[in-house]
Amino acid sequence: MKNKEHINKQVEDTFKVLDAIEKVEVNHFFEHKVLQRLNTEKEKKKSVFFWFTPQLQLATLCVVLLLNFGTIFYVFNNTTNSSNSISDIEAFAQEYSLQTSSTSILN
Repeated sequence: MKNKEHINKQVEDTFKVLDAIEKVEVNHFFEHKVLQRLNTEKEKKKSVFFWFTPQLQLATLCVVLLLNFGTIFYVFNNTTNSSNSISDIEAFAQEYSLQTSSTSILN
């Protein structure tokens, strides 16, 4: 019985505390000030790439793909001169002394 009385006393004390709560008075312009601060913080958080819109991204992708296709087309259509390109490589190597007849490492 003693335990039940103790619990009932605690419940009554809790209800007394709830009755003592009063309404808090707030400045009339508090909401306006808070919303103003939130809006200024949102404006400061602009991304570095805010100008890189989806339309610009699509245009950039198209340009890159066109350059890639153009390069691949140019390389595969220029294979007819492959025998000439070998002699160009040999001429380049001879001009810059990249080919030697000796096997010396210190050359």
